[in-house]
Amino acid sequence: MKLLKENIALLFLTTLLLSTLVFFFVKSSDNLAWAQNSRIINIPANHPSGENCQSCHQGEWQEWNRSHHQKSMQIADDSSVLGDFNDVEISINDEPVKFYKKNNEFWVDLENQKYKVEYTFGFEPLQQYLIKSDNGKYQTLPYSWDSRPIEQGGQQWFHIYGEDHIPKNDRLHWQQPLQNWNGMCADCHSTGLKRNYDTATDTFNTNWQNINVGCASCHQGDMKNIDNDDGNWTLIEGAKTMSWSNGIRDQSEIEVCAACHSRRSPLTDGFNSQDKFLDAFSPSPILMPDYYPDGQIKEEVYVWGSFLQSKMYKEGVICSDCHDPHSLNLKAEGNALCTTCHQSEFFDTPNHHNHLKTSSGAQCVNCHMSDNLYMGVDNRRDHSFRIPRPDLNHKTSSPDACSSCHTGQTPEWAADKINTWFGEKQTREIHYGEILQNVLKGVPNSETALKQLLNDENIPVIIRASAYNLLPNFPNAESAEFIENGLQSKEPLIRLGAIRGSTFIPVSDREILLSPYLNDPFKAIRVEVVNSLSDMNINRLNEKDKDAYNMALDEFLTAQDQVMWRGEGRFNLGIFKTMQNETEAAKDLYLDAIKIDPFFPASYINLADIFKNQQDALNDGKTLDMGLSFLPDDADLNYAKALFLIREKQSSKAMNHLKIAVQAAPENPQYSYVYAVALTDMGRGNDAYNVLRNAIKYAENDANLNMMLLNHFANMGDYQKAIIYAEKLLQLFPNNPSIENTMRVLKSRLTGNT
Repeated sequence: MKLLKENIALLFLTTLLLSTLVFFFVKSSDNLAWAQNSRIINIPANHPSGENCQSCHQGEWQEWNRSHHQKSMQIADDSSVLGDFNDVEISINDEPVKFYKKNNEFWVDLENQKYKVEYTFGFEPLQQYLIKSDNGKYQTLPYSWDSRPIEQGGQQWFHIYGEDHIPKNDRLHWQQPLQNWNGMCADCHSTGLKRNYDTATDTFNTNWQNINVGCASCHQGDMKNIDNDDGNWTLIEGAKTMSWSNGIRDQSEIEVCAACHSRRSPLTDGFNSQDKFLDAFSPSPILMPDYYPDGQIKEEVYVWGSFLQSKMYKEGVICSDCHDPHSLNLKAEGNALCTTCHQSEFFDTPNHHNHLKTSSGAQCVNCHMSDNLYMGVDNRRDHSFRIPRPDLNHKTSSPDACSSCHTGQTPEWAADKINTWFGEKQTREIHYGEILQNVLKGVPNSETALKQLLNDENIPVIIRASAYNLLPNFPNAESAEFIENGLQSKEPLIRLGAIRGSTFIPVSDREILLSPYLNDPFKAIRVEVVNSLSDMNINRLNEKDKDAYNMALDEFLTAQDQVMWRGEGRFNLGIFKTMQNETEAAKDLYLDAIKIDPFFPASYINLADIFKNQQDALNDGKTLDMGLSFLPDDADLNYAKALFLIREKQSSKAMNHLKIAVQAAPENPQYSYVYAVALTDMGRGNDAYNVLRNAIKYAENDANLNMMLLNHFANMGDYQKAIIYAEKLLQLFPNNPSIENTMRVLKSRLTGNT
């Protein structure tokens, strides 16, 4: 089905967002191959469970008993608590804290309150502690114990957010929903966990099968064997790196690990290892702000999203090729792990890495697995195994492995070194990160490059799937055809990405395009279809599609229930209800979101927007004022309040709110543009120019900012500078008659003045 091109129109859908296995490896005597006998073992229903595993699997049990999984969560007692609770008094960020024991219990005095530690959370390189709150909730204490050795800076208390003071009106404050154990952390730290959240009462009745990550977390369900379990890694004659010998490698193990080692939203309350990943979770795309534009890890995104970008994943590598599945330790230390598959005489040599053999630069991971620091002391490595590209650093604002070690040098210096070693071809190839960054920055002609990326099967599937999310930047008929092609992909991630990117297509065409995928094999896709058709009138569907929609709607609502304990959950469902014209239900959801998560600004803004559409100016203003009473410096709330005052013919009162919005979010070009317009209307042209001059640093390709600067310099008689912005506008809108005419006028005036 081809969409009618004449029906494609620009639609702006604005939402405010602010979301195992046993493997035996035997190293061959020639040091070139790991023979593998691999089998996925999902325990059948009649198999002995839980605590009985050790009776038959002593070796695996002992390895697990020393692992992070075994210590993922424990009752707080003398055997589990690592922190110093011997009447220790500290002050971090001018906040006094005391750690002490009372009746063999562990206590903390904090913010003029006394709290008992109920559970420990992890053990290395840090240990966190859980405090029982109201309504069955447990919160994560902001002070953690650095369990590293003293010589590494450990054995001391530290604040998880370092020197950043976290006030009580910050969503990151430890008593707020974002620090709630039940919703944020619990399902990956305990086995068989159910949140059991009651939306009506805002209470949890959370329970688990085992307190920590035990056998059943990874071994569950019906017995299943890998089809190609006789395969192994072999070295083909003339090759430098091993390849899998028995056809396409079964990589379903990765889905078991991904359940916890990924950035995702839950679709169900609890999961087990038998679930397909996309039946239990909806993964986050590889985009800002979670990832850097080139796909490197930025926020705490764990491993799955980066590993799926890697060549190793493409060649069939699975988690347990490098990590023992029970101890979780690496199977070899240092470069010895890498050279089990990559021949050392070619790769573990200065001819390859161009560093001294004993230096840190000679370690494979330091060039190919850059690390990021999380939670103050926890360095985690990027698993995309990328080739260092320092030439991309200044283009994508991403980190590069070279500059992280050579801190006194620039990325340009590092790029020149690599060119010297390997030739300029190493830095000339365009990287998908460059393309995605150009789209995000609105660089001219980035649409063409984005669509070439979507068609390039050499680009990792997860990157192409994520890139579909950017097609709404180019709402035209050709983009709609790309969406249609993506929906037909055999790759479920690409179908998911195409659905997410379809919002610019008119609903009458979108419902025809997406309805067949209400029957997609994967729940994440069916749920996303319902979300993407939120503005559809269900009565227009035929009976067959209506039945499929209602079944998918139940799955969608179940997925929403999993995040209703935080502001985003009720907020997102409020958007859905608004699009379904269930305005009163949306109001209730926004009010509930404000009640349980008062420092989440988007709920106030969307609730005020409902009152605005109902021409209820009184409640519109009151709602925004309520939000500002909690968050007086929030950019979005101040901007919304400014627009309200402008609508109420109180422009002078709006100015301070616009100023606060711009100061709080200088990277938002819309806020700066509106503020500059308001300043210009008040005769404050110089002040408007200063706002524009600062804003253009963050958004050099914003059309409104460039047009205002053009007009500013033209009115000042500085036609030379005005022409600079006219040229930028012509790059953004080639062959635009109006801009071309403006350019001719400016040039003639410039000529007339010389």
